[in-house]
Amino acid sequence: MELYTQIKKWAQIAPDRVAISSNGNELTYSELDTYSDALAAFLCEKMNDNAPVIVYGHMEPLMLVCFLAAVKSGRAYIPVDTSIPEERVKKIMDDSGASLFLTPRSVPETLKTYSHCLMLDEKEIKAAIASYEGQHPPIDQFVTGEQNFYIIYTSGSTGNPKGVQISYNNLASFVDWMVSDFGLKEHQRFLNQAPFSFDLSVMDVYPCLYLGGTLWTIS
Repeated sequence: MELYTQIKKWAQIAPDRVAISSNGNELTYSELDTYSDALAAFLCEKMNDNAPVIVYGHMEPLMLVCFLAAVKSGRAYIPVDTSIPEERVKKIMDDSGASLFLTPRSVPETLKTYSHCLMLDEKEIKAAIASYEGQHPPIDQFVTGEQNFYIIYTSGSTGNPKGVQISYNNLASFVDWMVSDFGLKEHQRFLNQAPFSFDLSVMDVYPCLYLGGTLWTIS
């Protein structure tokens, strides 16, 4: 699986194809690739570490932009759904050592006063994208191989939530299996009902993007 190459390919040959449709909001493949490149270029210039990035939201299209921007800048992302209690969010922030918090919404005031992270809300993310539009992060910065692509925290039913680290190679193997064993085709529609902070969502998100499909979310 060459996820980055595939998304770039769809952005070039089918730029107006909808990559994600969520609650009436859509993002094309051209926008997904361009925006994530710009935000990744911003992160490469402004951040001086490779600590993971918390992406806090629900099913907003901008969540996918933030996911891809994080890994294109060499950082794993941690999806955190807005349904998660704030005390649990704080535990994830502490445990992960994240230095950046991105959200396609407003940052909750209680998290603002708690966190040591740099926090960017929807307005600030869009401003960063606009400022760096047309710029690209260095390809050798991309998360690859055994580097962590994302970290999903468990439910914590036996105590505190624990971060499960998924490498690029782990994800690639999973997507290859999904495509081959389930007979998935290019440009299909994938229905997603699981929050991005739940690992079931990965079965929809990345096979969809790899095959140039459209992700339809149900909140």
